[in-house]
Amino acid sequence: MTKSSSKCVVKYLPYKEFHIAELTDVKPDYLRGSARRLVRDREDIKHTTALNFICKELGFQGGFAGYKKGYESEVEDFMARNGLQQPGLYNPEIFDRPIRIDLQRISDRLFHSERERPLRVFTGVGVDWYDLLTEALHLPGFTVVNLFSHQALGHDFEVDLARRDPPAQWVIHNEEDSLSFHGCIELENLLGDQLLTFAGEQETREFVSQLYFPSSMTSGEILSEQKATLGAGRILSRLISKIDKGWVDIIPFNERLVFLRDQNGGYDFVFPRLRKGRFDHNVHLPFLKNADVPKSDDHYHFQRWCYFEYDGWREWDMHEAEIAFYAQGGQARNYPGKDEILRAYLLKNGRYKAPSKKAALVDGFKRVRVGDKFLAVSDLISISRFRDFMIQENDLYAEYRPKAPDQEDWQQCNQEDDIGTAPASVTWYDASAFAATMSKKRNLPVRLPTEDEWLAITEEFQSNLYTEQMADIYSADQRVVVRGETSPMHGWFGTTYKCPDPDLPWCETKDNVKFLRSIDIGEWLLPKGAAINTKHLGSMNVVPLHLEAYSATFGEDGDRSAPRWENRVSATRDRMAPDSTGAYKSWRIGFRLVYELE
Repeated sequence: MTKSSSKCVVKYLPYKEFHIAELTDVKPDYLRGSARRLVRDREDIKHTTALNFICKELGFQGGFAGYKKGYESEVEDFMARNGLQQPGLYNPEIFDRPIRIDLQRISDRLFHSERERPLRVFTGVGVDWYDLLTEALHLPGFTVVNLFSHQALGHDFEVDLARRDPPAQWVIHNEEDSLSFHGCIELENLLGDQLLTFAGEQETREFVSQLYFPSSMTSGEILSEQKATLGAGRILSRLISKIDKGWVDIIPFNERLVFLRDQNGGYDFVFPRLRKGRFDHNVHLPFLKNADVPKSDDHYHFQRWCYFEYDGWREWDMHEAEIAFYAQGGQARNYPGKDEILRAYLLKNGRYKAPSKKAALVDGFKRVRVGDKFLAVSDLISISRFRDFMIQENDLYAEYRPKAPDQEDWQQCNQEDDIGTAPASVTWYDASAFAATMSKKRNLPVRLPTEDEWLAITEEFQSNLYTEQMADIYSADQRVVVRGETSPMHGWFGTTYKCPDPDLPWCETKDNVKFLRSIDIGEWLLPKGAAINTKHLGSMNVVPLHLEAYSATFGEDGDRSAPRWENRVSATRDRMAPDSTGAYKSWRIGFRLVYELE
């Protein structure tokens, strides 16, 4: 271990076989220490191999010996000539800071964008919203106005008084353009030129906002929003050009090592495959250990691929993925999350290939066509089946499984005197552990279904939404769950089925897959925390709010209470707490397994 100290940000460099190097400075002693501290995965790696890999990633040939020689003969002189005096960039904590550009985003823009390399990048460090208001007061033609009181600021000392107000209340105006605090956040990217300066004067500057438009908007509405965004970008670009703080100079040493310098001579560095954090191979701890995470869950595989193999400009790909999502009819109410959006985009463009694991149809599963593939679909896992799993088949999981209040108790929702053939009520982690165990025991790539798969399996249920009334869906006789007795240990109520076995509202699809449909019954899906209601086929978490929120939308018969499919909130968009069984809302959330057929 080196005795030297550095204030540079810790940066991470992924290596093959899932090893990760931590880099804090470019001095040879630091690189030697980085190789020694390499975060190793299962496969071993020699210290010299890791050290040579790091040197090569920084653009040096000849291994560590070549790097040490190059550092002493070239790098030290280069740093002195360019005023790279102290390791670490100026970085005070600022509360109302609208622009936050980190080193990984700078690295991606420099090495993966194939665009002109800028001279400077505005990271926003040390600059809050009120600094921009102050700068606006110093420019001719600019005004700063409170949206609610319509008060206009005229002097610098008034900005200090305005700090008592939420930043969103104050807006900067210039002729027909305006810039708000939230407008700054939409422009907080390196996709356009608003946070960059280049060598020489540019005839045109492109300002890009991360503001996306659903297909339901008219072309006129979109053009109006885009015009406003362009104006906001002009204001932001002009304001930050007058400020010294927040900028870093881009000083390339070679094609793979670029230094950043602040106004005080502090420095840091970036390289092509920079990551700003370690990769967590088990994001489910302490709820699941690696052995109890289904290997057929592509969510983990995609995250690992992004960290160790993906070499694209993530910010740009994410931008294009968002545009594609809304262009294809996506809405805020069914937004599945950034990872899912990016994964779908890269899959469609052939840049990511999901692991394909298939098997033949076995007992306990039904064959169902879903788009251009066939799935094997199980019925809901019953209470008796889940109790056997917890008590006999995976007692190690049952032993380390966090208990209340960290995770709801599975036994209160799956008691011996309840209906054994009815669906078990479990947490998302319980369902995943069950899937992992079944995968090992039966050698099947089983997992939870995705929302799209679940909706395709239950396609015939969707037409019922147009005929049923809200009053019927939420009436007492439609509910099959009742609160149990208070637990003296946990202080919350478990749930049980309130009706006898013959009265459970079972339904079957055309493929003979059984479903229990009720307003207080849900099923767990992928990704983590997604749970769908079996009655209205929307997010379990917002029952019944997402239908009631659209009560002003009349059905064909003029009844305000007719549910409409286009108003549903996606289960992937609004998720349940994965450590809940739904008991705290008097619900039960079960699960079924699927896998792709050969």
